[in-house]
This record gives sequence, C-alpha cells and structure tokens, in this order.
Amino acid sequence: MVILLFFLVASGALAGRLFLMQIVRHAEYVRLASRQQGLSEEITSERGQIMAVDRKGAEIPLALNKTYKVLVSSPKLVADPERVAETVAAAFNLDRAQITAKLAKKDDPYEILARKIEPDVAEQFARQGLPAGISFEDETRRIYPNGRMAANVLGFVGGDENGAASGKYGIEKFYNTDLSGVVGLLEGAKDASGFWIALGRRIVRPPRDGASVTLTLDYAIQRKAEEVLSAAREKWGAVSGNVIVMEPATGRILADARYPTFDPNEYSKEKDFSIFLNPTDELSYELGSVIKPITMAGALEEKLVSPDTTYDDTGAVKIGSFTIRNFDDSAYHTQTMTQVLEKSLNTGAVYVARLLGGARQEDYLRRFGFGERTGIDLPGEVAGDLSNLKSGHDSDFATASFGQGIAVTPLQMAMAMGVIANKGVLMRPYIAEKISDGSGNVVMHGPQAVRRVISPETAEALTKMLVLVVKNGYDNRAGVKGYFVAGKTGTAQVPNRNGRGYSDAVIHTFVGYAPAFDPRFLVLLQLNEPRGDRFASNTLTAPFHDLAEFILHYYEIPPDEK
Repeated sequence: MVILLFFLVASGALAGRLFLMQIVRHAEYVRLASRQQGLSEEITSERGQIMAVDRKGAEIPLALNKTYKVLVSSPKLVADPERVAETVAAAFNLDRAQITAKLAKKDDPYEILARKIEPDVAEQFARQGLPAGISFEDETRRIYPNGRMAANVLGFVGGDENGAASGKYGIEKFYNTDLSGVVGLLEGAKDASGFWIALGRRIVRPPRDGASVTLTLDYAIQRKAEEVLSAAREKWGAVSGNVIVMEPATGRILADARYPTFDPNEYSKEKDFSIFLNPTDELSYELGSVIKPITMAGALEEKLVSPDTTYDDTGAVKIGSFTIRNFDDSAYHTQTMTQVLEKSLNTGAVYVARLLGGARQEDYLRRFGFGERTGIDLPGEVAGDLSNLKSGHDSDFATASFGQGIAVTPLQMAMAMGVIANKGVLMRPYIAEKISDGSGNVVMHGPQAVRRVISPETAEALTKMLVLVVKNGYDNRAGVKGYFVAGKTGTAQVPNRNGRGYSDAVIHTFVGYAPAFDPRFLVLLQLNEPRGDRFASNTLTAPFHDLAEFILHYYEIPPDEK
C-alpha cells in the first residue's frame, strides 16, 4: 500500500507538471524551443534595372545587376598556407603577404580573399582543382555599363546604416522602394551542430524582385548632350556646366547632363560629396537675361506692350542711388520690344517691369514656376529664391527683370521657357516613364499640366520675337538651316560669397526650342565661370546649334523652309 501510494503521488505530480508545461505555459516553452532550435534567414531579392530608351522606344540598360565570384577560405582547413597563398596570389594578382596572413589564422573559420572576380576567371581557376579550404561564393553587384553617362540622374547603390543595399542620390534613391523589391524570409530548425534540418524548412515570405524603371531619357540625345557639354566646357575652361533637353508639350526629360560628374561604379573614390548632386534641380543660380522673355510675357499678356511698342533707350536707368546700364554701356535710342530681346537690353527689361509694377511682376514669375518646386521625380529639389522681392524696393524688381537678384534652378528656367513653347501651359517635368515588375504590373507616368500661365496668342507673339532673336541677335550662329528656332541667351554675374556685390565671374546660359512653331524639344545649356569670352552669345550659340541640329536629324523632322 505504501509503494502503491508513492507511485500514485509521483504520477499525480508528473501529470500536474506535464499539464503546467503543455497547457498552462505552452506558449512560453514553444518560444524557448524556437529560440534554441529555430533558424531564420533572409532571401535576397534582385534589384530592378534602370533603362533609357531610343526614339523607337527600345530599352537600353543604364543600371543592372551582375553576379561576380568571391574567393573565400576556411583557414583551419588549409594545410599549407604558404603554398596556397602563392597559388591564389598569382592567379588573381593579389598581395601574397596579405593572403598568407589571412590563411595563417587557424582559429578563423571564414576569410574573404578577393571580391569581384569574373565568373569565367573563377571557373578557369576551379578547373585546376581548388585547394582544401578554398571556395567560391556568388555576389551580386550593381553595375552601370555606361560609366559616367547620366550618373547624376542615376545616383548609385550603397549600404545603409544596417548594411543593406540602398539607393543614394538620383533615381536609385527616389525610386528605391520600387527598385529594391521585398526581401523574403526562410524559417526552419537546426540540429545540435547548428546545421539546417532539411525537414520542416519553409518559406514564410517569398522574395519579390524589384521593379524596373524605364526613364524618359533618350540614350542618343543624352550621349550627344554630354559630348556637346564636354566640348564647350573644355573650349571655354568653365568650372562646371549643365544641359537639359525636354519636350515642352509633355514635360518629358530627354537628356540631363552635367560636368563635373563621377563614375557610379567607383563612387567610393570621390572625396567631395557635392559631385553627387544634380544641379538641374538641386542647385539654384542667378541666370541673367534668359529671364527677359518671362518679364516680357507678363507685359504682353496684360496688353501693356506689343512686339512693336517702342521706348527711348538712353543706355542707363537711375533708380534711387542705383544706376542700371546695358551690358555694353551703350544707348540704342528708339527700340521696339522685339529689339529689347534681340539686343538683350537691360534698360528695356526695366521699362517693361515698371509698366507691370512689382506685384504683377512677381505674380508672373511665380506663375511661370519660379519660387516653387517643379515636382520632378528626382530627390533634393530646391525651390529657388525670390525672397529678394519681399523688400519691395524698386531696384530689386528692376534687377529681377533681367535675372539678377533672384535665384532659379536650371530646370525651372527650362520649364518656364517651355510655357512659351507649349502655347502658354506649364507642364510638370518627369523623368521616369514606366515602372514594371516581374508580375506584369506596369505603372505609366504621363504628361501633367500644372496651369495655364499665358494665352496662346501671347505665347505665339513671344515665339515670333524669339525667332528674330536667334536670326538677328547672334549672327544666326544658333540657328539651323531650314528650321525656325527660338531662343535667348543670358550672361549673369556671380554673387560674391559674402553676399555683397558681384564678382568678375559669370554664368552663361542659352535656352532655345525647335521647330519654333511646333516644338519637339527645348534645350538649356549652362556654363559656370567660363573664361576667354564674357558673353553667352559667343560661347553657347554654336553648341546649341550642334545639339539642336543633331536632334532635328535624329527625329527626322522635316524642315520648315527649303
């Protein structure tokens, strides 16, 4: 009876304990077991490609992924470190002493000996027989097959604070979520040695590869824009420069080039991070006389002047203690509004601004998009700076009429001139046309009108004036035989860094479009601090001609005149 009672009590205690463990504290013990035996592992997703297009819509890769081989070792399995180091160093052109030092770490289970090895090179080495403790692993890297081309549009891929790949600057950053996809998750159990147990492994969350982004950039036009910019910068010794090519009717960006630039395949070699910025939308400048058509547009729209309205140019305008003069200090006497643009007369721009009045002048600047972000799908866009006009001083409105004292981005300037080319309507610029994933889902981006700024009649009148500017203003160096081309140059002084006055350095800009009365493209060229000639009419008209002629022939646009 005593023995029976003992076993009954023991059985009851065991049953109670099992009830406590299996029922009452079930969740806690499952969690502990999962921690001790469970394994989870991320399944990487492949980053989407970035593509340009040609005029027929064919896609050309600008950013893609490539699988390289990584040479790794397990030093504790290497029998003869000296001999293996000699073999490996000779095969992959590595430092023998460094390889020997890594292979000598007998307690180290894993060492990376070399990265970014071409697969065919790795295969050739492996065919000779891999030494014990030496193996290859796959590593996928982001590559940019065209090197520096469109680097400031693309950006690059680097590691984030957790070491994961993340887009930095440009399209890689703006569309990082789409390009990255979704990392998958694999769960399972491990044995006492820490190895996966095949039975029970399951994919909790399958990976989803990143979507591909097709840009509006035209590969051939981008190439030519960079070529033209490089030649102009070299000829005139400019510190930097930009080129934008866009469609006025849609806002599509066909080319976006800058100098200096960088190779996104080797971005880590750059010491000055400002080189990664895209000055098209991330930097603002005082661009000078290219803004005169915008000032003129307001007065034409308000019917304060016509192209043939005249004024008396005395060569100087006195406003308080300030005197504003023409660029060449000359007086041209009786001049029409068309001649104000042809000869780029500062006094004429001030005359028009005074007719408008400060409030309407600022209103038109803002209607054309200055002082606000364009909304382009690129990171870091700035709004420019019209704060100088808040003072209400007549002198500030006077200088703003010819583009000094207010700062705008090159993209804002291109879109503002695009209003005139597009019959008075401001478009939102965009640079990504299509986002498509592996499941066949496609998101298209298209033209988006922001607002009507001026009437079609005002836009047509301005276009006729700008055609005469190209024809009569620069000895027709910017024109293309057989086509009507509209355009305007600007030469602006660079403000001193202390914010007081201006230096001797200048910024040259040219904005033009063609065919003038049915524009297929608009080009903005900019050279910062060129040397050898003070005026944009001499430095940028020939480059504009070269780029415009190329695009007209590339698109096979029939001439306006024979």
